[in-house]
This record gives sequence, structure tokens and C-alpha cells, in this order.
Amino acid sequence: MLSSEEIRSVTFEKAMRGYRTEDVDAFLEQVAAGVDQLAAEKADLEKKLYILAQKVEEYRAEEDTLKSALINAQRLGENVIHEAKAKADSVVRESTSRAQRILEAAAEREREEKDKLRQLEAEIASFKGGILSLYQQHIESLSELDRRVGDVHTAVFGEEAAAQEESSAPEEGEEITAEPVEASAIENAGSIVDSYQDAVLNRDAD
Repeated sequence: MLSSEEIRSVTFEKAMRGYRTEDVDAFLEQVAAGVDQLAAEKADLEKKLYILAQKVEEYRAEEDTLKSALINAQRLGENVIHEAKAKADSVVRESTSRAQRILEAAAEREREEKDKLRQLEAEIASFKGGILSLYQQHIESLSELDRRVGDVHTAVFGEEAAAQEESSAPEEGEEITAEPVEASAIENAGSIVDSYQDAVLNRDAD
């Protein structure tokens, strides 16, 4: 392809009845100007194409970077999810184990308290039985003492006095005034046992 300078430098030999020199020069100048314009447009297009080629390379590099970043983010997300699940499973297992230990400790404490209560009830029953037995023995001793006093009285004052005392004894169905003493003694014994039972229970509750 001829450049604009080569077109402008073209010369033609003159001949008879040939083209006018002015017209040929004007045409050549017009052609040269068109070639200059096309050359400028070509250079501009080549410059733009080079810029576009650089942008494409940049975009390709950025695309690779974005792909790598996305892959890394995906892997990181998977690791975070896996660690979160593992942590949640660990927390659930630990909480379940702790709850089980608490329940077992509470059940053991309940068994111990029931055993203590049964032991305490047995001790109270034994103590109450002992107290009542002592009072029973005391009452029997008083009755035996009354019998012996009667025997001594008979021996000293004779059978007649004893017969008079027997005649003055209350008849069947008649209210006996001496018996309430023994009943009162038993009732007092029960009160003492109940007071002791309340004291022991309050002590263990504290």
C-alpha cells in the first residue's frame, strides 16, 4: 500500500492531449489525504485494540483471582461449618453428661435421705418403745409396791382391817380414781417421746 508521501511524489510525463496537471495533482492530494486519514484511523484502532487486549488480560487475571478467592471462601465456609457442627456436638454431649451426673447425684442424695429417714424412724420407734417399757415397768413396780404394802398392812393390823378395806374397795362398774395416775404417766411418756421426735427431726432439717 502506497503511503501519502509516495502518492504526492508521483510524477507523470507530459503528453499531448493528456490530463491537465492541476487536476491530476489535486486528485493525488485528495488520495494522499484519504490515505493519511485511513492511516490515522488505523493507528487509533490499533491503540484501542492494544488497550482492549490489556483489559482482557487484566480481566482474565482478575477472573483467576476471583475464582481462587471463591474456592478459598468455599473451603473456609466448609471448615467453619464443620467446626461449628463439631463444637455443637461436643456441647450437646457435655451438657447431656452433666445433666446425667446431676440426675444421678440427686437420685443418690434422695436414697441417702430416705435411708437416714428410715434409720431415724427406727431410732425413734426404739426410743419410744424403751421409754414406754420403762414406764410400764415403773407402773408394775408401783402395783407390786401397793400389793406388798397391803400384805404388810394385813400382817400388822390383821384380817379384819383388811376386810374393811376390801369392803370399801369400789364395786364393779364404779369409777376408779387411782387408775388415772397410771394413764397420766403413760400419756406423759408419749408426750416426752413426741417432743424428742420433733427435736430430732428439726435437728436433721437444719
